[in-house]
Amino acid sequence: MVFSHQRETVIALSKSFKSIDVLTSETCTRPLPANIRVTEIPWVKGSNFLNFFNIILVALPVLIKNRDSILFNYMTDAHAAILSPLAWLLRRRHVLWYAHANNSAYLTFSSFFVSKIVSSTPGSCNLRINRKKVVFINQGIKQTDFPFESRRFKGFNRLFYYGRFDRSKNIHLFKDLVIELNQKKITYNFEAFGKPVSLDSESYVRSLRTSSNSHRELKFQEPIPRKYIPEVSKNFDVFVNLFTGSLDKTLIEVTLMGLPVVTWNQEFCNEFGTWSGAKPVNSLVFIRDEIYFLNSMDEDEIQTEIWRRYQLAVKNHTFDGWIFRLLFVLKDGAGV
Repeated sequence: MVFSHQRETVIALSKSFKSIDVLTSETCTRPLPANIRVTEIPWVKGSNFLNFFNIILVALPVLIKNRDSILFNYMTDAHAAILSPLAWLLRRRHVLWYAHANNSAYLTFSSFFVSKIVSSTPGSCNLRINRKKVVFINQGIKQTDFPFESRRFKGFNRLFYYGRFDRSKNIHLFKDLVIELNQKKITYNFEAFGKPVSLDSESYVRSLRTSSNSHRELKFQEPIPRKYIPEVSKNFDVFVNLFTGSLDKTLIEVTLMGLPVVTWNQEFCNEFGTWSGAKPVNSLVFIRDEIYFLNSMDEDEIQTEIWRRYQLAVKNHTFDGWIFRLLFVLKDGAGV
């Protein structure tokens, strides 16, 4: 039984189970394999009381009927909090996927009842209590969506970013970075693609666009549709990310495409390293020096490092590998 907003995840899991019941508050219109049955949970916006009982009324019969079922919640920690005591009483295996830097009260409550909590990296789930239940299985990026392309680099002055526009991503520092970089004779241009995710971030982005009007080298653009990211990336030399939290999936996506990544993201740097070999610090001077160092490297050195990073991303962060590790946890694999 699966709560999931991820159609591809459900389809991939269906290959390893006789049947899957998907319980969701979203409407499913696209075709699914025959062994997947979708039940829509009635959802009343703003009515927590009704939604609480609707979840139980839909899920409880499925849990009771299927004695060998595995309950899997995908980023639905509120649902998990409601159902985890029931699953525990019925002795059903219950696994929650949770990947967020901040621990919710729902996650904390669920941790006392669920069998396992699965996350990508330590930075994406820093739960203190019931820590032994947490398993890390890395990111799961589909290689076909972000194909590797061999590139010849003439310079590294075309910078870009794509992803969410909010304060946690430190978008406001891009202007300062451009000013810092352009102290030399080379002109560095930076384009950021994305959209705000809340009312607060909408105000944040408006102020960013206003303050950057006097800087022709910096542009805040509309988001790139996911299928066009590989094509748009061909117009740039370096991907810059200033997120200080967990391992951002965009860092893996760009690495799979064969583009250099410059970041101070600790989890990425711990796994993939830095260009200069310097220890990452949350400083624009560090980011500036990484980009300058890239411009000083030989082409062969750059290609060798890009290929090393690509192979590491394939080994640890592809979708097929993620599904394999998730199945291992769901089925209570030895050593998990």
